[in-house]
Amino acid sequence: MRKYEKWIKLGGTALCECFAVFTMIKLLKEGETDTVAMALATLLLAALPLLLEKLFRCRIRLPIYIFALAYAIGPMLGNCWKLYYTVPIWDKLLHISGGVMFAILGAYFFDFLIKNKTSTAARTMFALCFSVAIAALWELCEFGADLFLGMDMQNDTVIYSLTSYLLGDGPGITGSIENIQSVTVNGIQLPGYIDIGLTDSMLDMLLETLGAIVTCAFLWLDKGRCLFRAAREEVQ
Repeated sequence: MRKYEKWIKLGGTALCECFAVFTMIKLLKEGETDTVAMALATLLLAALPLLLEKLFRCRIRLPIYIFALAYAIGPMLGNCWKLYYTVPIWDKLLHISGGVMFAILGAYFFDFLIKNKTSTAARTMFALCFSVAIAALWELCEFGADLFLGMDMQNDTVIYSLTSYLLGDGPGITGSIENIQSVTVNGIQLPGYIDIGLTDSMLDMLLETLGAIVTCAFLWLDKGRCLFRAAREEVQ
């Protein structure tokens, strides 16, 4: 590994760790203890690229390493620094980035598991499936957090029409309600019907899948000459 790459990686990791500690102190001073766990998790996430290099005995290319660090602090910026609420597309950008990041991780993991030379198609398929599986598991985690911890990780969406078999006139017949203008729940009037997170979850999975597909398409066309050429190089 070139010395300047090593120092950039160490410096970037240290910067992210310091930022996470600063955020944690800020949250504790302001009494926002409910989001301290996110800053604490960022301490671990920022260290993952360095740990993966040691574990897989590989050299992660510098642009990918920097991208991984940026992705690691993204949720903390969204949650602790309120970018989820001030930047409407922040959550979607993270999900697209997650599709890219986990496809890359899947490709590295495949190279670690399969020591002998294999086809680019096999690596690409594994990377795609790995990324999509992580996306599905994350949505299950969000569902569990909402169900058992009373959180709202699966953001609700107000919709103005719906179609359901429950509204039909008979078995197998769908019915619909159009132009929903208001819904009243326990005396509280809402501007429309709340879908309790379904639209958000499906859109998140779609965006992560699209990110993974684009990454895997590049991997297949590149044939390992650029992004993953150094996947098996030992860290020096």
